Amino acid sequence: MKLLLCAIFLASSLHAVTVWEWGDFTRRYVPNQAWGPGERFVFSVQYGIMRAGTATLAVTGPEEINGLMAYRITAEARSNPVFDSFFKVRDVNESHLDIVQLHTLRYYKDINEGNYSRQKETFFHQEEGVARYPGETNPDKMENLIPPHALDVLGAFYYARTLSLEVGDRFSMDVHVDNDNYPLWVDVVERNTIRTPAGTFRCLLLKPELRSEGIFKQEGEIFVWVTDDDRHMPVLLSASVLIGEISCLLESYTPGVILSIENPFE
Repeated sequence: MKLLLCAIFLASSLHAVTVWEWGDFTRRYVPNQAWGPGERFVFSVQYGIMRAGTATLAVTGPEEINGLMAYRITAEARSNPVFDSFFKVRDVNESHLDIVQLHTLRYYKDINEGNYSRQKETFFHQEEGVARYPGETNPDKMENLIPPHALDVLGAFYYARTLSLEVGDRFSMDVHVDNDNYPLWVDVVERNTIRTPAGTFRCLLLKPELRSEGIFKQEGEIFVWVTDDDRHMPVLLSASVLIGEISCLLESYTPGVILSIENPFE
């Protein structure tokens, strides 16, 4: 991770970002027995008692990003025709995670919600400790410092799925989003049994302190239930967001193929 003194030195050329105590960047190997290419989840999006649309999460790849191999993780949200009449949603978020170190290499979002529309692409140059925004026209926002192994919000969820989780745990991940950095804290609250159209699952309840743009921008508390096993599959999400209370309930899923990735740093 970049030293704090380095951040101060570069402040004259890079846009000011949130900086806490960073260390030097050190290459890492992250074992992943939780997910892989071919994995796909389909969720019903509920707004109160109304079905508002459909959301999907999918993993593909590996594919090359700036000379490195990466998983492509795609999250899409789409409102249904009835909901379109008063709040149309067509959101796409993509995260490319390095297959060895599981940090972000590229993040892209195309947000279309109601009358609001925004597209942004970010490339994470991890060993340089810099994020670059190729479509940015403001010189002060074209480059930002990032902490080592920085993650986007979508990539952070998939990284968290690879961790060993127990009730009572509290952990953080270093996140870079929209020209800013912050530690994303997650609490593992309790165990529950969740019934869905896709089946009944023994789950862990996660409570992240999320800050992000779009329909999932946190206005209150957000809760995510993941399966209490090695895969930590998402089963249910409940949140207070810009348009009110929503929930995403798992309707169907396809397991992915766990790739055998050797540690290249040994």
